[in-house]
Amino acid sequence: MLLAPRSKIYYITPWPLPERQTLIRLVQAVLRAGVGLVQYRAKQASTRRMYEDAQALLRLTRPFGVPLIINDRLDIALAAGADGVHIGSEDLPTNVARRMMGPSAIVGVSADHPAEARRAERQGASYVACGAVFPSPTKPDKPVIGPHGVAAVQHAVTIPVCAIGGITADNLAELSEVNPALVAVISAINDAPDPYAAARRLVEVARTALPHRVFGP
Repeated sequence: MLLAPRSKIYYITPWPLPERQTLIRLVQAVLRAGVGLVQYRAKQASTRRMYEDAQALLRLTRPFGVPLIINDRLDIALAAGADGVHIGSEDLPTNVARRMMGPSAIVGVSADHPAEARRAERQGASYVACGAVFPSPTKPDKPVIGPHGVAAVQHAVTIPVCAIGGITADNLAELSEVNPALVAVISAINDAPDPYAAARRLVEVARTALPHRVFGP
C-alpha cells in the first residue's frame, strides 16, 4: 500500500506504560505537534489494558488522520480496529500478519539487514524499520548500524524504510543523505520536559532535512 503520512516522525509510546490519562495527554500533545504515525507499544501489559488503550488512542488519532499501529499484538490490532501492526523477528511471519490484517492495513516489520528486508517485502510488508541508527537509550545493547546501514536496507527494497534508534532533533539531519521515509522516535519525545515542543521540533527539522519521497506503484 502507499504510505504517505503527514510528517516523517513516527512516534512510539513509552515503556513503562503510564496510566491511561497520562498516555492520552501525551499522545494528544504529539498529534498536535504534527507527528505522522503513532505506535502503541505496551510490552507485558494485560490484554484488557492494551485493548482499552488502543480504543482510546484511536479516538484521538482518527480525527487527525494519523494511523495507529499496534506493536507485536496482532490480536489487539484486529480487535480494536487499529490501522496496522508492527511485528518483529520473533512474531508471526509477515505473510500471516498480512493475510489476517487484510490488504489495506499497514504491516510494519523490523528488518535490520537487507536480506530480512527483502523477505519482509516479498511477504507483504508496508514498510521495514531498521536500527539502531545511533546509540539508543531504549535498547543500549543493540548494534549501531549508522546511516550507511539504513542505506543498505533502502537499496534492497522498494517499500518505505523507517530509521529507528537514538534519533534526536540534533542528529536527525545526519540522515539527510539517505532520507528515510520514516523516522521513529521514542526517548527524544517521551523523556523531554515538554513532549509537545520536542515533537514539534522534530517535525520541523524533518520537514527541512528529509523531504518527502513517493513510494508505491
